[in-house]
Amino acid sequence: MARDAIARLYDVDANSVRLEKLESKGQYQHGIIRFRAKADKSIALDLLHESITATRLSGGTNMRVDYLEITARGQVSVRDKKELLFKVAATGQTFVLAEDAETKALSRLRAQLEKGANITSVTGRVPGWAGRFPDVLKALAGNAAKQTLTLLVTNFEASSK
Repeated sequence: MARDAIARLYDVDANSVRLEKLESKGQYQHGIIRFRAKADKSIALDLLHESITATRLSGGTNMRVDYLEITARGQVSVRDKKELLFKVAATGQTFVLAEDAETKALSRLRAQLEKGANITSVTGRVPGWAGRFPDVLKALAGNAAKQTLTLLVTNFEASSK
């Protein structure tokens, strides 16, 4: 269901949408839905939220999402000499970069910036995308379209300037 909602988005490469089934735990099947944007497109989080909300996942289902992790290409900038922002090249969407407690990737990203590296892409988890789908979709209503969201950095790519 979530896989079909994602595949319908105009900016998603429908052929890239894959459900990778993981080991079942208890009565529920676990899996990962992976997908990518069409060439020269970027996936709008507000449209992703809207598309999933239009399915029965917004109702009485027990289906849940553990996290939404994205990888985006763009540019890092510094605001107020401290806060790191990441602007997605294709959409202009801006994320405030924050530390992921497990990976500590933001600390490594800062070190690369201090060495003069150019950060070309960032991977991270979008807060709020965790829990039963009906609860998540209600909590995110209105927030998915915000111009600036937080991204908990789990990885990044850098190149020399």
